[in-house]
Amino acid sequence: MIEALKVVLYILSIGSALLLIGVIMLQQSKSGGGMGAISGGVAETTFGTEATNVLTKVTTWLAVVFLVSTLLLGTVIGRLDKDQTSVVEKLAAQQQQQQKIDAPAETKPAETKPAEAETKPAEAKPAETKPAETKPAEAKPAEAETKPAENKPAEPAK
Repeated sequence: MIEALKVVLYILSIGSALLLIGVIMLQQSKSGGGMGAISGGVAETTFGTEATNVLTKVTTWLAVVFLVSTLLLGTVIGRLDKDQTSVVEKLAAQQQQQQKIDAPAETKPAETKPAEAETKPAEAKPAETKPAETKPAEAKPAEAETKPAENKPAEPAK
């Protein structure tokens, strides 16, 4: 049922959009130019002297039909059709599945036998650490790689 309604609304939206484009192209602009003038006055011959009133009414009704059918189509697709999920929902579900796969399985720690009473654990001594010796960097003055130009008198041409 929903699929048939979607098909009808698609046809109605596309058909009204194409008709709306055609009717708007037939209308003359207020300056008298535009496609109405190029079409050779077909709109005036078809609809008579009341062409502007008829084309304006047709344009208004086609616009209403287009807007209503498009809004209904959006409602049918978005709200009533619960089988479809958005791309964001699909990505979130994939990430959750991936996290479940990547999570390590719970493992029980290996059972160890207690050490025999005769052996004593070694006493832990704190390690002796010495701070690292660092020398401050010596700042050297920047050496000029270019020498200033010397002023020599020009040699006479021979």
